[in-house]
Amino acid sequence: WLPVSALARPWPGRACGVWMHRFSSVFFAAPGEDTVYILGHGRGHDGSAPSPTSGTLLARASFGDLLECRWDRAEYWSEPGLWSGESRRLLALGLPSWETTCCWSEDLSLWYSFNIPPFGKEVNLYVAESTTGQWSKIKVYDIPETFCRQPWICYAAKAHPELQGPSEVPVARGCTELVFTWVSNVLEPSEGEVWNAMRRHLFQEGGLEYAVRGYWPRFVRVKVRRAPDGGGVVEIAA
Repeated sequence: WLPVSALARPWPGRACGVWMHRFSSVFFAAPGEDTVYILGHGRGHDGSAPSPTSGTLLARASFGDLLECRWDRAEYWSEPGLWSGESRRLLALGLPSWETTCCWSEDLSLWYSFNIPPFGKEVNLYVAESTTGQWSKIKVYDIPETFCRQPWICYAAKAHPELQGPSEVPVARGCTELVFTWVSNVLEPSEGEVWNAMRRHLFQEGGLEYAVRGYWPRFVRVKVRRAPDGGGVVEIAA
């Protein structure tokens, strides 16, 4: 859907969400640009619906065109690595983006996104100098052991640049502190067991204690810096 900042601009008299082909998640380009980049997901090789393992697709359009619902002016990142006006031969990015966000860091001069692999036990940070890549990743966080056992699953690692306050010590260029959240939930293969699992792990006596509280956003801060050898690569800062 269009970001909250769109409310500050005049609307064309009708509500319109962004849902072009397989694209449904938006984020702005670098400050000062009018281009909006739109993430989406392709179907499986067998035609199955998009899933957390689907490749990430990329489209772009001007903010004005999106407000006016002029979908035909969108462009798509396509093979062999070019923008095209047709949504054919779409080229997947090296960035998983299921239930996540993608943001620009002024301190790093990089795009960045957090991700937990399907049924994974760690949070990875992906960075790139351009939205089209190349994307590199580094592990920045291990999921607590409590939530690494069945029936727990962890997902939705999302950046929160709005929570990054000013540093008490001036931050050197290329070094910053990033904030993200993740959430846990329960998953049972048997539909009939879902509610029982929720009662045992989400609504049990003492289940609201923070150490074991599920389906609750967990906030994490991580300090990173650009690697000395340059390029779109980061490392954990001491």
